[in-house]
Amino acid sequence: MKEILMVDDVATNLVCAAEVLKTSYKVSTAKSGRLALLMLEEMKPDLILLDINMPGMDGFELYEKIKDNAEWASIPVVFLTAETDMANEAKCIEMGAMDFIRKPFDPEVMLARIDRIMSIQDTKKELEFAAKKDPLTQLLTRASFEEYLVSGKDTSKGFFLLLDLDNFKAVNDNYGHIIGDSVLVNLARVFREVVGFDDRVCRLGGDEFAIFLPGLEEKEEVKGIVRRLIASSEFEIGELLSDYSDFKVSVSVGISEKKDSTFDFQLLYGNADKALYFVKQNGKRGYHFFENEENDINTFEEENAKIDLMQLQLLISENDDKDGGAYKVEYEGFKKIYRFVSRCMDRKNQDVQIVLFSLEGDVPPEPNNEYLIKLSDSVASSLRRGDVATECGNSQYVVILMDANDDNGRKVADRIKVRFEKEISNPLIKLTYEIQTVKGGSN
Repeated sequence: MKEILMVDDVATNLVCAAEVLKTSYKVSTAKSGRLALLMLEEMKPDLILLDINMPGMDGFELYEKIKDNAEWASIPVVFLTAETDMANEAKCIEMGAMDFIRKPFDPEVMLARIDRIMSIQDTKKELEFAAKKDPLTQLLTRASFEEYLVSGKDTSKGFFLLLDLDNFKAVNDNYGHIIGDSVLVNLARVFREVVGFDDRVCRLGGDEFAIFLPGLEEKEEVKGIVRRLIASSEFEIGELLSDYSDFKVSVSVGISEKKDSTFDFQLLYGNADKALYFVKQNGKRGYHFFENEENDINTFEEENAKIDLMQLQLLISENDDKDGGAYKVEYEGFKKIYRFVSRCMDRKNQDVQIVLFSLEGDVPPEPNNEYLIKLSDSVASSLRRGDVATECGNSQYVVILMDANDDNGRKVADRIKVRFEKEISNPLIKLTYEIQTVKGGSN
């Protein structure tokens, strides 16, 4: 229920007004301007009914003090007076009051006027709120995002993320803006879900977005969030475009760090943009932190390989039976095995390890190339009964290790890696792996 603060030095006026308004509004009362100021320190009413003629501090003086306070200035004010002087009425309007009600007031007229003012305020708030939102994605616009951050609501240290879709122009060019808009709407939903706060996610324009993560100081924690953002976003886009696209739409992220309580939006944006440029120049798809020192391409590649593993887990743990997606046709059987494994883990309280092996270097594009066959042989000779494995395209292999912890999983993965390297004679081919623990029931 909306709240009205009524300020009048005559007790009977306060009682009568409260009686009229109580069915529609919560009414608080003050018998002096001084008391009203004290009450405003503890509350923010939706409207103030203010008598003009009061001892000590009249209504005009009190209204000036209200307008001078940034927290109170937006509260609508309606003046009350028994005078018939037109000059006073004009002064009320000139000062910015919403209305002017004469005493003794007619209950129905008073209620109708206040209802009208409340309705006007609601419409004004809705318009102001709508102006701060991107009409397509319902994320903050750049202006409102910058205003929120610079206002100091998030004054702690943190990280600024600049996100850009790779190959998004091809979606609009080939399939039209309706599909393109659907991609952006779904992307915004994923960003909100991963970050958890609407007011820290922004659509800058087109296919470029920004996110602020306050209170974080460790890069490893940020990396985990960014990997989820990229993996989840690309997975959702893959789901949406599976019936339309034969090309991959990916996500690139540049990251800059906010190291103190000051907020320089342009500096954070500029540094994140430089980091994003590094990602774009090195194959796109992935994330990079802005650093003053020379960028390390090897570290960049190693970090972004972990996104593949997270996407793979999203794929094999999804619970629908629809076709589509990057690996769905190849992995439908693998997904069923994974779900069966997860049910077993639930009953036996067992953990499993998912290992993603990747061939790097001059790997032939054929699905059954000689190196993938060698890797398959090395995997088959190293697994125990009950473990599951399948190839993934022309350069990757996925393994599920049953009832294994991280240490055991790495021993098996290292054994596969050593056997593979003994079987090949090409020093330009390198085998790497990423490993992740999956708890029972986590799918």
